[in-house]
Amino acid sequence: MAESKRDPGLDVVRALAIVMVVFIHASGPALSALAPGGGDWWAALLWSGPARMAVPLFFMCSGALMLCREVSPRRLLTHNLPRILAAMFFWAFVHSLASLFAAGGLTPAGVWDAVKRTLLFQHEFHFYYLHILLVVYAFLPALRVFVRSASRREMEYLLGVWFAVGILCPVLPAFWPFSLVPPISSWWTLGLAFTSVGYALLGHYVRKFGPSAEPKRYAAALVLGVLLTVGGCAWFSLKNGVLQELFLGGNTPGAFLMAYGLFGLAVCRKTYPQPAAKLAGRLAQASFCIYLTHILFQRLFARFGLGGVLSPCALTIPGMALLMLAASYLVWEVLHRVPICKDYLV
Repeated sequence: MAESKRDPGLDVVRALAIVMVVFIHASGPALSALAPGGGDWWAALLWSGPARMAVPLFFMCSGALMLCREVSPRRLLTHNLPRILAAMFFWAFVHSLASLFAAGGLTPAGVWDAVKRTLLFQHEFHFYYLHILLVVYAFLPALRVFVRSASRREMEYLLGVWFAVGILCPVLPAFWPFSLVPPISSWWTLGLAFTSVGYALLGHYVRKFGPSAEPKRYAAALVLGVLLTVGGCAWFSLKNGVLQELFLGGNTPGAFLMAYGLFGLAVCRKTYPQPAAKLAGRLAQASFCIYLTHILFQRLFARFGLGGVLSPCALTIPGMALLMLAASYLVWEVLHRVPICKDYLV
């Protein structure tokens, strides 16, 4: 978006979302390596749990931005999707080369293997967002036809069905009496990629109809979502003695409530202080580059002893997150000034 046409509410959402992504990965080593119950484990959970709304927020922003305008299949195929694919393949290859270098150096055979793995979509795990984004974008023209003609109640009906099969169904089998239902119930559940299409519709809905709602509704959803995510993960993890990630996914009730609450509070606010809006705008513009590169810096810092589980996690996790965020932001500051890189890589 041009600077003069930027929506400060959406900028705030994207800025917060990318910060949360970095916090998730900064806290990941401690959360998965430590036994549940210790002070450092609790610190890692408290930094990581509320941040699990990050990816749903990105999809909600995509829906809010793109479902209010005409999105033709031709433009998607010739403009949007090629840019996502170019960035995905380029940075996936960079990650593969970095792994080779860390493992002992680059060799012709290793580079050729990296090329093959890149072309076969054997990418870094956190690149799953880009793979799902391709699915979300592919559905946008059809979703645009629906929102253009649907009434508010029809949108709410579809969102209700989506919530039932995409948000509730994945977690209900963990609870009695739903645990007694045979495996056929898995047929009802939407996969994560198609659940993300629903988040795009939710973002459009909240941006269009959300300002009429009371802010306290969004605040209550945000608080309840945090309690459900952190409390649910802690309960099952302490009960089983190892980390249980059932409540940490983006397609869970807690993540839904947090994303709905924060998105509503941000986009329905009428004004923002100029310094905050400017900072959010810069982070929002850099968010894609930060997402693509921050893991590279996490692994680089780990080679200098700034990685893994460093106590006290209450301080080291935000410290590592800020380092990763700053380094990735500097990459964007350089690359977004280069025309081809700006258009296709960041």
